[in-house]
Amino acid sequence: MEASKEMEMIQLKNFYRLLFIAMSLILIVTMLFDSNVSANGDSRNKNWLTSNNMELSAHRGSHVMVPENTLEAVEWAGKFGYGFIEIDVRKTKDGQYILMHDDTVDRTTTGSGRVVDLTWEEIQELSILDKDGNVTEYKVPTLEEALEAAYEYGLGVNFDGSKGDWSDQSFVDGILEIAEEERILDHSFFVLSNQGMRDQFNSWYPEETVSFLGNAADNVEADIQELQKYESAIYSTSVNNIDEENAEKIKDAGIKLHIYSVNTDEAYEKAKSMKPRLIETDVILPQKANKYLD
Repeated sequence: MEASKEMEMIQLKNFYRLLFIAMSLILIVTMLFDSNVSANGDSRNKNWLTSNNMELSAHRGSHVMVPENTLEAVEWAGKFGYGFIEIDVRKTKDGQYILMHDDTVDRTTTGSGRVVDLTWEEIQELSILDKDGNVTEYKVPTLEEALEAAYEYGLGVNFDGSKGDWSDQSFVDGILEIAEEERILDHSFFVLSNQGMRDQFNSWYPEETVSFLGNAADNVEADIQELQKYESAIYSTSVNNIDEENAEKIKDAGIKLHIYSVNTDEAYEKAKSMKPRLIETDVILPQKANKYLD
C-alpha cells in the first residue's frame, strides 16, 4: 500500500515537472515570436531620422524608365536601390486618394479635368502619358498601392504637402490612416511650407516628422529656429541654396538635412560633400541600378 502511494507521488511529481517544462517552452516560444515581430515588423523604420546613412530619394518615384507618380515608378525606385521616394497625393471627387502632381489630369494622362471633379472610376479609364506625350500602358495608382509597394521595397516616403488640401483634417487623417495601415508612417515625413498649415498638422500629429522648403543661403538661423519647435523635423533645401558652412550649422543644431533638385553630376558631388541624410533627384541613379541598365 505504501509502495503504491510512493509510486503515485513520484508520478505526480513527474507530471508537474513535465507541466513546468511545457509551460516554460511555451513562454520562450512566445517571447521569441514577439521579439521577431518587433525586430522585423513596423519598428524597423522608427529610427530612420537618427541614422547617419546618406540615401538617394527619387522625386515622384524613379521616372527614368517609366512615367512619374506611377506604381511602377515606386517599384523601380525600390529595385534601383533608392532609400526614399517623394510623392504627390490628391483626392478624387468620390474620396479615393491617388498619386497625381498637377491639379488636373491633362498633362500626364489621356484625360482632362481637375482631379477633384473626377471620380475614381473615371480616372481608372485613363492611361498615363510619357514625357513626350505618348500613350502608355500605365495607370494612375491609388495611394494604398503606392505605399504597399514602398513598404515592400523598404522605401521611406516624402509626402509633398503642397498638393491637395492639407488644411482639411479629414483629407490629412485619411492619408495618415492609409500610411499607418500600409506600415509606412514611421518611415516618412511631410513637407508643408505654409507655416499655419504646418503648425496645424503638428497639432494633430505632433510625433510625425515635418519639413518645409527652406533657404539655407539666406535664412538658415531662422529656419533652424522654426524647425526646433517640432518634436521631429528635417531641414529641406535646394542644392542651389546651401553651402558647407550652413550645412554644418544645421548639423550642429541636431537637425538632419534633405537636399533636393540634385540633377547633375556637379550638383550631386556638391550635395554629397555636405553629408545630408537625403539627396533628392530626378535623374541620379544608385549604383544598384547598373545591373538593370547594362
